[in-house]
Amino acid sequence: MAVSESAPVSGPASAYASGPGREAGSGADAAVVVNGAPRAVPDGTALPALLEELGLRVGTVVVEHNGVALTRAEAGAAVLRGGDTLEIVRAVAGG
Repeated sequence: MAVSESAPVSGPASAYASGPGREAGSGADAAVVVNGAPRAVPDGTALPALLEELGLRVGTVVVEHNGVALTRAEAGAAVLRGGDTLEIVRAVAGG
């Protein structure tokens, strides 16, 4: 793994309105920043659910949550709240 690239962050915020990993929060939208772009997600959205919406999976990317790089286990258990900042990086093999 020599090079990294930012994961895509496009997609409608409305995609987070329902589904697995979204039951824990209050239902109110939380403003988070993903790779420098503001994004609205329901408060309490599970990080794996957000990654899935972005076409990614825990373990295939490195996630920095509020300045702290998460282990695979931490990323799998992380819950998003308003004001959170994420940097998502996908490792690319090369030489």
